Amino acid sequence: MQIVLLLVVLAIIGLVTVQWLGGKQPAPPPAPPASSQAAPPPVPTRPQDLKAFEKDLNQFMQDTATQKDRQLKEDAQ
Repeated sequence: MQIVLLLVVLAIIGLVTVQWLGGKQPAPPPAPPASSQAAPPPVPTRPQDLKAFEKDLNQFMQDTATQKDRQLKEDAQ
């Protein structure tokens, strides 16, 4: 009886594993259009360039957030 129960448990574990590993892969997220992809500012190599880099990075993040917001509003309509 114990052998039968062990075989049933192993069969269930095998089926669950096959379903888990053999399932469909999720679709990749849609890539934004190539024209809307802006490159972040280059990382400075000199300490005196950090202030300008900070300003550039903040501007980049604000522009990207505005662009994403605009894109979400367009997609919602």
